Amino acid sequence: MASKKTESKKNEKTDKSEKALAAEKEQFVKLQLQSITKSITNVEAPIKEKYGRNIILGTHKEGGAVTFWSHAVSLPLSSNAILSWKFCHVVHKLLRDGHPNTLRDSRGHTASIRQMGTLWGNLHDRYGHIVALYAKLLCIKIDFHLKHLEIPPNLEAPEQVLDKAIAIDINKVFDMTGEVLEYMEAALKLQETVFRQMECSSTSSTTPVGQCRLAPLVLVIQDCGLLYHFLVKLLFKLHSRIPVDALLGHRERFREQFNSLTQFFERARGMEFFKSIIQIPDLPDEPPNFLRAASLADHVKPMVVQNETFPDYDETDTQLDFGEGNYQMYYGYNQFDPSTDIPEQRETEADTLRKELEVVKPELELIKVEAQRAVVQLKSQVNKLESELEDQRTHKQMALVENERLRMEVENLRAQTAVAASIQATVEDAGSRAQTAQIHFTRLKEKHAELVSRHADLMRKNAEMVKQLSSTQQAQEELLTYKQQMAVEVEQLRQDNSSKLEAQRAEIERLKQELATERAAMFQVHNTLQSKEKAGDELSSVLVGLQAEKETLLRTVKDQEAEIASLRQAAQLHQTTLQQERDRHQREMTALQNQLQEKLCREQELQLEMEKLRRELEEKRAELLRAQSALNSKETTGDQLSSVLVGLQAQKEVLLRSVKEQEAEITNLRQAAQLHQATLLQERDRSQREITALQSQMQAKLSLDSGLLQQKLQDEQFSLLQCAVVEAEGIVLDAVAKVDDPLHVRCISTPDYLINRAELTLASIDKMQQSQAAYLRNMDDASGLLRSVTQFSHLIADTIVNGAGTAHSAPTDQADRLTDNCRDCATHCLQYLKELKLKATLPRADPTAVRYVVQRILNQGQDLLPRGADVRKEELAEMVDKEMAATSTAIEDAVLRMDEILSQARRDSSGVKLEVNQNIIGSCSDLMKAIHMLVTAATDLQRDIVDNGRGAGSVKDFYAKNSRWTEGLISASKAVGWGATQMLESADKVVTDRGKYEELIVCSHEIAASTAQLVAASKVKADRGNKKLQTLQQASRHVNDMAAVVVSSTKSGQMQIENKNSMDFSGLSLIKLKTEEMDSQVKVLELEKQLVNERIRLGELRKKHYEMGGIPMDSPPGNTVNSFDSSLPTVFPDPPNMELPSLDAFTLDPPRFEPLRLDPPRPEPPAPEPAKTSSKRTSIFHKSGSLLKNAFR
Repeated sequence: MASKKTESKKNEKTDKSEKALAAEKEQFVKLQLQSITKSITNVEAPIKEKYGRNIILGTHKEGGAVTFWSHAVSLPLSSNAILSWKFCHVVHKLLRDGHPNTLRDSRGHTASIRQMGTLWGNLHDRYGHIVALYAKLLCIKIDFHLKHLEIPPNLEAPEQVLDKAIAIDINKVFDMTGEVLEYMEAALKLQETVFRQMECSSTSSTTPVGQCRLAPLVLVIQDCGLLYHFLVKLLFKLHSRIPVDALLGHRERFREQFNSLTQFFERARGMEFFKSIIQIPDLPDEPPNFLRAASLADHVKPMVVQNETFPDYDETDTQLDFGEGNYQMYYGYNQFDPSTDIPEQRETEADTLRKELEVVKPELELIKVEAQRAVVQLKSQVNKLESELEDQRTHKQMALVENERLRMEVENLRAQTAVAASIQATVEDAGSRAQTAQIHFTRLKEKHAELVSRHADLMRKNAEMVKQLSSTQQAQEELLTYKQQMAVEVEQLRQDNSSKLEAQRAEIERLKQELATERAAMFQVHNTLQSKEKAGDELSSVLVGLQAEKETLLRTVKDQEAEIASLRQAAQLHQTTLQQERDRHQREMTALQNQLQEKLCREQELQLEMEKLRRELEEKRAELLRAQSALNSKETTGDQLSSVLVGLQAQKEVLLRSVKEQEAEITNLRQAAQLHQATLLQERDRSQREITALQSQMQAKLSLDSGLLQQKLQDEQFSLLQCAVVEAEGIVLDAVAKVDDPLHVRCISTPDYLINRAELTLASIDKMQQSQAAYLRNMDDASGLLRSVTQFSHLIADTIVNGAGTAHSAPTDQADRLTDNCRDCATHCLQYLKELKLKATLPRADPTAVRYVVQRILNQGQDLLPRGADVRKEELAEMVDKEMAATSTAIEDAVLRMDEILSQARRDSSGVKLEVNQNIIGSCSDLMKAIHMLVTAATDLQRDIVDNGRGAGSVKDFYAKNSRWTEGLISASKAVGWGATQMLESADKVVTDRGKYEELIVCSHEIAASTAQLVAASKVKADRGNKKLQTLQQASRHVNDMAAVVVSSTKSGQMQIENKNSMDFSGLSLIKLKTEEMDSQVKVLELEKQLVNERIRLGELRKKHYEMGGIPMDSPPGNTVNSFDSSLPTVFPDPPNMELPSLDAFTLDPPRFEPLRLDPPRPEPPAPEPAKTSSKRTSIFHKSGSLLKNAFR
């Protein structure tokens, strides 16, 4: 029996302990959920430290992050960027400060984090870009630490562990260096983007908005400091094993990161937000020199020190001290000795004890709470010791055991008050041990810092000495190099100077030789002159001797007279020759004067001729000198020659006088020539004046004649214009006669040809106005206006005739209007031509009335075109932009309307109905946002396709060339916009209890089909490797996912509503139940029959729709593809007699899908050959992708 009682007691204790553990776990999960919810919010403010600390302590208590990730996966991260930003911050905190198993538990969520970053990276949001960068950093961090488990996520690895990791294979070290560089680059890119956004928005770091962005950068700073240390050691290791040239890229990349990290630390150091949280270390001015292995000793590990934060439990400590005093008092009363008391004292003390117990009871409850807080504080202190000192792991394990024992003791505080004192003592003991360890650690850290500072000083001094030595060596090398360069330059200058000196010396020698030659010539001339002077002196002495013998020679004069007479005859003959020469010169002067009348430039030739004459005179003088020398030589033969000599001298004087006379005569002739030249100039000026007067008279006469000729020409041109206008009037009147001719009734034209003629007529009217303006500016030339009048008359006549022919095959009302417009066109045309015939009315002749009537005929022709053929290919470019913009606007309006519907549902419903409506409207709103992203992506891809495909042509040419693809794209965008509008209407009906849940499901399927058609239409012309096509496909998949969410939420809400209205069978008898069962079976059979009939009707509707080529029966004839007025076939018809809500601002008519045109091209205007496709219409909803590809290609 005793054993059974013992077992039963043990089982009871086990049950109690299991219940306590379950309750504790439930409380733990609840606390974690509360902390996660309050930490990760959409409020733009930093995360509160206490909630983050609770989550971190939860991972240590649990031994992992399973609880955190189980709650985090349900967060709506894709709905708000601030929520995603704070989620990344919490995950970063957990990876750094959480339990080591957090890294392992986060392995499976890397894909979701990466997908979240991709999603926000594609959206233009304030936080979207930095969320994408933060997600990328977290993925890199998780992958890196999973690959290198020896390095913890907080990067605080001991030096021996890091050295051991570096000592592995050099290839692995090379790979690890690249990974750390990528790690650092992601962190620096994040901080750079955050600071740039804050500068652009002028956000202060002291505001909650700025601190929300800056709070994660504290963790980034802690990571970057240690990553920098890792990179330095890794790069020094690589440079010791790998050639320097192979690591050039690593060094350049590290230098860029070093500069960016330096700027990051300087910018953060200047902000008040970071000053109050951490102490940012200083980096060296220059990056380490990896080419010198000794530079590793100069490297100092940057330590990011976190400022001491005072605990939030100061009030708790004071309350615990107070409680401890009460415990001592309580135990003092319990130790009272009953053997010495008396009854009165016992009663008094008993009353006192009861009062004390009443006082102690609330204090005991307070002590329990404070003890729990003390346990949490102790856990945080132990975790801090674990993160700071690896060698205190044993103390941490003991503290964890103490904490576990304390937790068990706290559970027993409800029954035993004495246990509280032991808990307090244990807490104090653990606190003292923690304080002792903290003091010991502080001392060690101070000693380490002192050693590091000393080592840093020594290394700095060594580095300075090395730098000085290297600078000195470099200066010496530069000096030597400079000396060598100067020596080379001096040698080169010396060679240049020597060559120049040699050249100058050669020139001087040449000049000296020339000077010597000139001096020799001058000396020879001087000698010749001296010899001549001597000969003259001798001659004078001879003449004196001869004078003495004059008398002797007189006797011989008579003998020589005959000879002298002959000499005189010779002199006369020579004088005659000179006279002839003078006459010849006179004739030449006369010829020169005649030539001066023709050209004034012959004066130079005259001067040359005068020079020639001077040379001849000099020659004559030389001949006379020679004759004189001959006479002198004859005089030497005897005295007889003396008289001859005197005579010759006299003759010489005569000749000299004659020469002077000739020179004077030449001077006179020159003066006469100049006078004659002046006379010629005067005569030429007078002739010029006469010619000018004659030319002015002739010009006046010509201007008079040209005026008359121009007037005559203008009259002739206007006569030609009148003839052309009369002919044009005849052509127009003939066309009007054909309109009224009964035989013309059989002539039938087509709207296409009428449109072609009308368009050409409008163009000819414009050309007519231009030609008319040109003619009014220059009435001498009417050729352009004549051609325009001829073309205009023929085209306007063709328009009138073809308009009447088209009216013969048109409905009665339209035919009458078209015929009247043709007659009005002829009337206005004749009036316009009548104004052109008269000069008075020609300037104010205006074809505006004709243009207006032709435009009406063109519009009527377009109205008579078949459905879908009223859009010109030139307008397709505007159509695409217009339809895409309309679709985007409709979706944005639908999103706003969804918010209004949700607000209305919250006001009008409650309970299960409100929850169902919120889920449905929320999923519909997400679907609308996804559709908006899809339309944006499709618009970007379509523009990219046009830019890449149009080449040198314009955008309109590209759309006209690919008209079928363009029409399919327009049809798809209309389908998407119409689906969004139908979704809005169906959601409004469901919320207001006027619709069915099945309508939402059908609209979801319809939107999925429409997006598939839009993707297929865009994919036809896009390249496979186009990034925008991939973005569009991702958006399409997102739309399909959101449509599936709408369907699932609709079905779930429908099931909740149906479960709420469950049937009550408590009051039914067996017979009543059987009757209800039979009625239910009958209703099931009826519904099955209705289902079969409705499916048949649905098939007929679809068949009829595609037979009609996408044109509904009730579509008005005036609708075109230019708006959303064209309708889509009602594949899922609305229930009968169902009122629609008032949504005028948001409702769009359902767009119709453009059918593939299989008709052959018309002759006017020319069109490309039709594609050879099957005549059988295929469902666009079910085979949109293949149909569009086959048709558009």
